[in-house]
This record gives sequence, C-alpha cells and structure tokens, in this order.
Amino acid sequence: MVGAHPDDMEIACGGSLAKLSDAGHTIVGLIVSKGEQGGNSSSRLIEATKSSEFLGVNKVEIMDFPDTRLDQFVSEISRQIEVIVNELKPDMVFTHSIHDLHQDHKAVHDATLRACRNLSTILCYESPSTTKAFKPNVFVNIEQYIDIKIESIQEHKDQNKKRYVQPEQVYGKAIFRGTQAKLEKAEGFEAIRINLPI
Repeated sequence: MVGAHPDDMEIACGGSLAKLSDAGHTIVGLIVSKGEQGGNSSSRLIEATKSSEFLGVNKVEIMDFPDTRLDQFVSEISRQIEVIVNELKPDMVFTHSIHDLHQDHKAVHDATLRACRNLSTILCYESPSTTKAFKPNVFVNIEQYIDIKIESIQEHKDQNKKRYVQPEQVYGKAIFRGTQAKLEKAEGFEAIRINLPI
C-alpha cells in the first residue's frame, strides 16, 4: 500500500486493508511524505502509526519527501519504493489513481507504477481529490468493515475538521460504490492489471 500522505490509505481503502488483515495477509504501508503542509507533521506521524495498527497493518514506513512537491522527486521516490518491493515481493499493491487533482497523488501513482512494473496486481484507489474520470472496475465489500474504516480515519485527529473525513461523507461514498457493485457498502478500485489466482 503506497500513499502520498499520512491519512491517504485509511480514507481510500481502510476497509479493504482491515479485511485483508483479518484474512491473514501481511500488509506494509509506505507513506511518501510527512504531510507537513497539511497539518502538524509530528502529530500526523503518531496518528498514522496508531491508525495503521488499528487496521492491522503489519508495518508502516514513512519517507521524508517534501509534501506538495512530490512531483519533483518521482524518480527518487520510485527507486525507494522499488527497493522495498524487491525485498517484500508483494502479491498486490494499492496506490493512488492517475485521475486525481492532487499533484502529490499523481506523482506517487507514477512512481509506484515504475517501481512495480514487474508485479501482476496493481489497484488504484479513490481519494477525495479524484476526478470524475475515476472509474472503478474492482470492488471490495466492506459492509462489515465500514465502522472500522471510519474509526481508523478518526485517529487522524489533526485532520478531523476536514469535510471529507466526516463519518457521513465516508458512509456516503461507501454506499455509492456499493450501489455500483450491487453491494451494501464497498470500496472501488481501478485495476492497472490484476492476477486472479484461479
């Protein structure tokens, strides 16, 4: 799981991560910046650690690239991600969608695709800044995990005044994606490619 900022993974796919953890999967989160432009970086790092532990993420690595300027460091970010990918050999990687207005999110998308060019499953997630061009074609049922997702987001107290982290917003998005997938509540992803182990 690769995110640009400390709260990206919980907002985008906290339900899926908790579900994967409960199914016995090992999950490693990579956070590319400390989010210093969007809040107190010290608080955000503590909150990111607590939140990821709550979801069952096994390990979180936080890089130190400059928040809001990640587009200037795509090659360097890609190299650091690739070192970790070569070490862990993950079955699946989640990252930002290219259909996103935030320059940091686009940069992390590009860096992740370069670093993960030899992996068989890459899924791109939705963030509050994705555009209408985001069209999910893979869905994860999070009906049993929506409250866990919301609680993990609320661990990010430094960000709790932002509209998109409010519980009703998170519920609304999950219901909307669930309706698309003929489910009660879901998270949606764009598949760059996906390997079905059948």
